[in-house]
Amino acid sequence: MSVKHVPAPIFYKRFSEGDATCPTTAPQAGTRAAAGDVEATPWRSTRPTFAVLAPSSPKLAKRKREPTEAGMDCDDARERHRKAKKEERDEQRAELSSTRADLDVARKRWLYANRALFEPLLPSSQKGFFAQLNKEMAPHTTPPLPMHDFVVQPELIVGGEMKEYQLAGLSFLAHMYHNGINALLGDEMGLGKTLQTLSLFAHIKETPGPALTHLVVCPLSVLSSWETECKRWVPSMRAVRFHGSPEERERLKGTMRATDSPVDIVFTTYETLSSSDNGWFKTRRWACVVLDEGHRIKNADSDAAARAAGLGGLWRVILTGTPIQNNLTELWGLLHWLYPQIFTQTTRTLFASSFDLANGTYALPVLNAVRELLATIQLRRTKATLTDSGALGGVPPREEWTVFIPLTEAQRFWTYRMLTRLEKVDLEAIFPRTKDEDDGKMDAGRREVLKHLETHAKGDTTTKQWQKFSMLLMQLRRICDHPYMIDDAEPEEYQIGEHIVASSSKLMAIDKILADVLPKGERVLIFSQWTDMLDLLEDFMVLRGITYVRLDGSVSRARRAMVIRMFQRDDSQYKVFLISTKAGGLGINLTKASTCILCDSDWNPQNDLQAIARSHRIGQTKVVKVFRLICRASVEDQMLDRIRRKLFLSAKIIGDEAGPNGGPNVGMGGSELMSILRRGSSALTSSDDEMNLEKFRTASLAEILEVSRARNDVHDARVKHELKMEVDETNLLRSAEAEEKQLLSGVARVQSYLFEGTLLERSKAPKVNTQSATPQKRGRVDRTVTVGGMSFILDDSTLETINSKGNATATPKKVKKERFEWEDYCMSCRDGGEVAICNHCPRVFHAGCHPTHTAQEVNAAPLINCSQHSCRDCARSTTAAGGLLLRCQTCPYAFCSDCVPWDDIKMVGDTIPEFVLRKFGKIGSAYFIRCADCCEQGRADPAWAKAWEAEIAEAQRLVDLL
Repeated sequence: MSVKHVPAPIFYKRFSEGDATCPTTAPQAGTRAAAGDVEATPWRSTRPTFAVLAPSSPKLAKRKREPTEAGMDCDDARERHRKAKKEERDEQRAELSSTRADLDVARKRWLYANRALFEPLLPSSQKGFFAQLNKEMAPHTTPPLPMHDFVVQPELIVGGEMKEYQLAGLSFLAHMYHNGINALLGDEMGLGKTLQTLSLFAHIKETPGPALTHLVVCPLSVLSSWETECKRWVPSMRAVRFHGSPEERERLKGTMRATDSPVDIVFTTYETLSSSDNGWFKTRRWACVVLDEGHRIKNADSDAAARAAGLGGLWRVILTGTPIQNNLTELWGLLHWLYPQIFTQTTRTLFASSFDLANGTYALPVLNAVRELLATIQLRRTKATLTDSGALGGVPPREEWTVFIPLTEAQRFWTYRMLTRLEKVDLEAIFPRTKDEDDGKMDAGRREVLKHLETHAKGDTTTKQWQKFSMLLMQLRRICDHPYMIDDAEPEEYQIGEHIVASSSKLMAIDKILADVLPKGERVLIFSQWTDMLDLLEDFMVLRGITYVRLDGSVSRARRAMVIRMFQRDDSQYKVFLISTKAGGLGINLTKASTCILCDSDWNPQNDLQAIARSHRIGQTKVVKVFRLICRASVEDQMLDRIRRKLFLSAKIIGDEAGPNGGPNVGMGGSELMSILRRGSSALTSSDDEMNLEKFRTASLAEILEVSRARNDVHDARVKHELKMEVDETNLLRSAEAEEKQLLSGVARVQSYLFEGTLLERSKAPKVNTQSATPQKRGRVDRTVTVGGMSFILDDSTLETINSKGNATATPKKVKKERFEWEDYCMSCRDGGEVAICNHCPRVFHAGCHPTHTAQEVNAAPLINCSQHSCRDCARSTTAAGGLLLRCQTCPYAFCSDCVPWDDIKMVGDTIPEFVLRKFGKIGSAYFIRCADCCEQGRADPAWAKAWEAEIAEAQRLVDLL
């Protein structure tokens, strides 16, 4: 098909249709020839110029310098400079040693005064540390330094006014620092732990003493946030981001050694800390070592914990909104890093045995001792308590529903088959036909699902991949999300249709929620642990025509930042954000969303709370509605009993309320307790109640939530009756001991074979007579598989799976990639003629139009890229910029996510119609925009903008005809 060429609009106003000549023939001395007999007029480009390095000159032989009087004077000056630098370093070391000695004395005073907090958590054989401390400090009765309450923020904080509770956090951190005691800042997610830490750095710098350098170790996802907050609040402090390629890190080391002004803050990641530069981190003299999202070291045996333990510093602090997650052993990992001399490896056993979900053992005296210790060394505030006290204004509360929903026919079928391992299943035994089905009133999607199940129920002759599972519990949880997430469950000829929704009750619930909230202009976050579920949710969004963005662990850092900003824009066209729970649980601010849907629950309840905190944080102006979807009478229903015990551990030890001095309250409020108790499992019986599958299909969202709310009220009343409590919440605190024992009694286990209140027996495979008359030699099975030139030895199950899918050693056939076509005119001057083609995209350009290469370099290069494959401002390539460049649709420039002015650009999309016409579709390393200069040009020259819009519209029309 021939494509009609549309004359391209002129790139900028400085060109006109009559004089748009090839720059290679234009004068080079700052002027260009006009059309006809018009005299050449001077012009100046508004774009930045790039210096081109001249070829290096040949090496010359070094000439031996004769000793002269001037040379001797230079040598003397260098020697004096060297001695002065050495004396300065010696003076800094002496000041640092003096500061360290003063902190050691203050630390001993504090530990001696608060030794009763630590001793109950130590075995009798491990109290030698405090025995030695008593001998040393008994003659001295000097009390530890008192707390100083800050009423005015440090002078170096200039980005705004700190809130009252943030000043209280600064007071706590400064008090612990001057006493030499490592601490925990456990504020709930979104309350400004970053600002409070930066204010401490500012306070230390304003205090007389040696110049000190602080180290902040954080996840990669929040590295840019630390830099941004540092530039905003303490711009006078010099910060360095120690991250990048090995060459970049070596360059940073040299810069830090060569500079005369000391670096105040170094930001790095846990991955960089675990790299080959770990020795460099260990040899540096740090003042404060800060671990952001410090629960990363909760496993004391992990590499991150081992690397962090080797860091030397005057003071340590952990920032985490979830200090307690699964058990006390993880809390011991944090305490071991904070106080390695006290909580040694031999003290680990006491923590492990004091809260054991597997054996159902709980030592309440140890829980109380841990709570009292954390009440002193940790500062914990939540949004709820700060809002109630008036310290935090403008953050509305959140409404949370645990919605129990029935299983669909497909989910019940595959759950039954997975448990019994039966190839042939009697459908009527699982779900008898109802009157609606006999009357033919089922919708098309449900009818398609049942037809597909009938085919499976009769038994297949194909390889049964669903039988090759490694973890039964994992597969049953995936079925609760969607049965298509297991092998062989989805139709062979998969097409997007209503059967996707009809197969999963969770997609039905999501469909009802979105239909209710999206017309109101609200934006929605949908979390799931499985990327397979995100894939199905993408198909659902396409089916319903809903615009969305997605974030999971495979998304690069640059694209991650871009999709977040796209969703957060006021004029964003994206209404739904699909996020994997682990990848999107840290360092993301998504306050534009007011509805949060949890498709599934994590074994660690703190991961779900972190996901919810992406929208319910400072900056949120609406009430956040949280929907936790649970398939009733399933394995994830049973999980709630185990999850609530972990929540109870967290609430029991750290509480959710701040005490009168800013520390955690030792008790739990009644509302908090009932919130935990109602998370227990529903009755594991058949779901034929007031919200069975028949009614669930036709019920509105309001009716479903009303049933959920009524069930929670009944559950609360039953729990109070069983615990013999009165309705008054104050009585909950009076009978705390009996209530805790009742809640924690028994072992919280999930029985995979318990389905709708019945234990199903797994069918036994028929025995096969393997004996023969003549003994045969055992055959040898070759378990060696070669992939990509490397050999691997596999186990039997993995080998069977690979063999069933085909020969793993066979070389896959390469699919020849269809070559794209190139444009007809230069991307810079918009003129034709002899042009060079880009090696990676349809762009073309004249040899003299490339902004970073000369015409000679372009003509000499066999392959060359256009200017849209590197950032205009920092000149970084796509790979160096994090795997993404934002390319302008109407000019020859591209920008990385760090250099682009996000508020001044216009988002276009993953591809443009001009490229689609030339067989160049969406690629992950590019996103198209209208840059800030082109947006400004469009406002200043409407004719220029109109010409571009006409060309783009014509290209889109031709695409629609394809």
